[in-house]
Amino acid sequence: MQNGFDGLYMSYLFGKVRERFSFLPSVCDIQKSGDRTEIAFKTEREYCPYVRKYTEEHIADVLAVGYKYEYFDKRLALPLLTKLQRRLLLTALIAADYKEDRMFIVRRIRGFENYCLDGLFHFRLQDLKKRWEEILDYIPTDMGEASMEGFIEFLAEDGEGKIFLKDGKVYDEEYRVLTKSLLTGVESPIGEILLGGAERVYCFGETDSETASFLKKYYREKAVFC
Repeated sequence: MQNGFDGLYMSYLFGKVRERFSFLPSVCDIQKSGDRTEIAFKTEREYCPYVRKYTEEHIADVLAVGYKYEYFDKRLALPLLTKLQRRLLLTALIAADYKEDRMFIVRRIRGFENYCLDGLFHFRLQDLKKRWEEILDYIPTDMGEASMEGFIEFLAEDGEGKIFLKDGKVYDEEYRVLTKSLLTGVESPIGEILLGGAERVYCFGETDSETASFLKKYYREKAVFC
C-alpha cells in the first residue's frame, strides 16, 4: 500500500492493521521514501484472506472519509460559513453517503495483491468521483448558517442505531472506539458522532461543552446524558 500523501492515511491504516492482528505470527512495517509511504504485512498464508478483507475495509474508510473530505475541501469555498461551520458541513456531507460510498469502494478494490491509494482513487473510482461532483453542483457558493444547520438536523433525524460517548471517546454498539474523524485531519467527538450516523447518542460522565452544545442543538431528546 502506498500513496503520495503526507502519511496521515497510511499511519491510520498501519495502526488499524497492526492492532487488529497483533496476535498473529506476523511482521508489520511502515516505511517512507521520499513522497512514498508503504506498509508491508507478512503472515502465514492461511491468515491472509482475513487480513486482506480487514485491510480492504479500512482502505475503503480512508477513501470514503479522508479522500472525500480532501476532495470537497478543495472545491467548496463557502465564504459565509465560519471555519467550524464549514468543517461540520463537510463532515456531514461525507456522513450522508458514507455507507454507500464504502460499499462501492470495497467492491471496486477487492482482491488486489498490492494497494496504491492514489492509484485506486484516480483510476478505480471514476464513477464515485462523478457522483461526488454531482453533489458539489447542488451546494450553492452562498450557502449560509441556516442551510448548514438544516442539513445537519436532517442527518441527525435520519440516523440508525446508537453510539456511546465517554471521556471524549466515541464507541459503536459493540463498544469499539471510533476514530474515523482523524481522517478529516481533526479527530473530535463531534466528527465521530456525525460519521457514526447513529439515531441516539448516550453520554457517560463529563462531556465537553462544545460537544454537549452540539448534541443539545441537533439531537435534542435523542442525546441522553447519564
